[in-house]
Amino acid sequence: MNTKLSIKIRKSILIVLGLSTMASCKKMFDIKPKDALESSQTYQNVYDADAAVLGIYGKFVGLADRYILLNELRADLLDVTRNANTYLRQLGTQTVVEDNPYADPKPFYEVILNCNDALKNFEIMRSKKLLDNTQFYQRYTDILFLRSWIYLQLGIHYGSVPYVTDALSDVNDLKDQGKFPKLLFEDLLTQLIAETEAIPKEYLNQNTSAASPTLMLPMDSYVLRDGVFKFFIQRKSFLADLHLWKGDYLIAAKYYREVMEIGTNSSTSADQQVDIFDTYRVSDDNSADHSLKTTAVLNPWTKIFYGALADRITNWERMWTLPFSGRFAPGNPLLTLFSTSGNYLVKPSALSMGNWNNQVRLDGSLTDRRGRNMSYGMVGEDPEVLKYTMNYTSALPFEKTGVWIVYRAAVMHMRFAEAANRLDRSVLAGALINAGIYETFGTKSTYNGVPDTYPFDFDGTTTNAFRGNWYRNKGIRGRAVNQNVPILTTNAIVDTENKIIQEEALETAFEGYRWQDLLRIALRRQTTEPNYLADKIAAKFEAAGDGASAALVRSRLSNKANWYLPFKLK
Repeated sequence: MNTKLSIKIRKSILIVLGLSTMASCKKMFDIKPKDALESSQTYQNVYDADAAVLGIYGKFVGLADRYILLNELRADLLDVTRNANTYLRQLGTQTVVEDNPYADPKPFYEVILNCNDALKNFEIMRSKKLLDNTQFYQRYTDILFLRSWIYLQLGIHYGSVPYVTDALSDVNDLKDQGKFPKLLFEDLLTQLIAETEAIPKEYLNQNTSAASPTLMLPMDSYVLRDGVFKFFIQRKSFLADLHLWKGDYLIAAKYYREVMEIGTNSSTSADQQVDIFDTYRVSDDNSADHSLKTTAVLNPWTKIFYGALADRITNWERMWTLPFSGRFAPGNPLLTLFSTSGNYLVKPSALSMGNWNNQVRLDGSLTDRRGRNMSYGMVGEDPEVLKYTMNYTSALPFEKTGVWIVYRAAVMHMRFAEAANRLDRSVLAGALINAGIYETFGTKSTYNGVPDTYPFDFDGTTTNAFRGNWYRNKGIRGRAVNQNVPILTTNAIVDTENKIIQEEALETAFEGYRWQDLLRIALRRQTTEPNYLADKIAAKFEAAGDGASAALVRSRLSNKANWYLPFKLK
């Protein structure tokens, strides 16, 4: 038993829940007033197991600022401000050195070791019949998938990393490469897929909280109408992401589709019929209270980033959401990074703002409504990312609540489109990023002139007698009230893929997806378009008028070895 880790896990519980009332939940914690716990006192019942799960998420939320910086500042949509230090500037110009604290993989491995400790003890508890099989898999699956998610991020940023599943007591033990050799990214993906696919299928459904009352968080704001917490990692969409990285496009599409259909059979009451057609469907029914559509007068799309955790409409979009609270460490580190009232270290790049300004709306006017005053705002002459600062006001300087939206429906739709496009479904991919299924096909999706097969068979039929499950799908650009981008038949796969990645920049800028999406495309095209990544990142500096940095970045990223950060545990 790793007692030190167990103590840290319990101390992290209050961090992740963000409410002092959690301390009253004696059955869950039962912590004695001392700074050490005997091994015999830990992992003795289901409440101990739950404390471990929640505590690990408390540790995990501390990675939020590092995750955003590595995936956005290294890419093309985020830039440094005048306040940024040398280490942040290194991230932006791809010149990171080993002593850069933002490149230190140690914080990721600290969470991984917590996961390893919990996984080992869950297995011991099952062998001692302290957890039944269902209780075991509910908790084991969640922590295994969370650990795999972290390993995927390590592979994305470092290329080759030590893959350790031992419950080590000291993260510094990983410095011994003789004991813990590095896995290449491709081999890491194979390992992660093998481990996550080994979980029995019935535990891949997102039903941890519904089926496990002891894991119900004691706050109403986390209890959603479908009985599922958005607090925990979304398992099937993560499996889909792994297969997308691996190039298993059909498997990825099937997993995405299962999650995209999650609302189909979840409710039957008249009030909840809307949920069937809208959950994870990027939909719109043209009403003010059932829409995330952008309009000139009302823009509920912004509620995705600041709406209440239990808000019904925003939870048609949110899939994995973690809270920040100013009352508990780590507080809200994203306010510190982005807000002009904080340290204001990073800002929207000139390229990202130009992307929105160049879009054409349905009425023919310019600028994407998701841009200025939605994704970013201007404070004097300073552009500020709003997705993390909308809830903050200088009138209440100590109120720093917020959310980290780790995954959402629009991301899943664009990644499904990416997989479908690679399987020669460019028209379907275009439907999902443009104006939706009905606007594109009229009724059901087709392939080569005939109704398509699963997982590409979408029904957008709408008549007085029948409505298909996808009749309200509006598409990413349709929800933004923008004109469609043309889907070409010449060089269709590459051209459509470029448009998917461009739409990702408009829809999800600053949210932590950009570097990983660009890297995935770069790896896919490294033989046909070896300078793809170099050109994408250099364009950020060209848009800012910084030709010297553009040339430096283009030179650095022309070498694949520089796509990855130096790996050194501090």
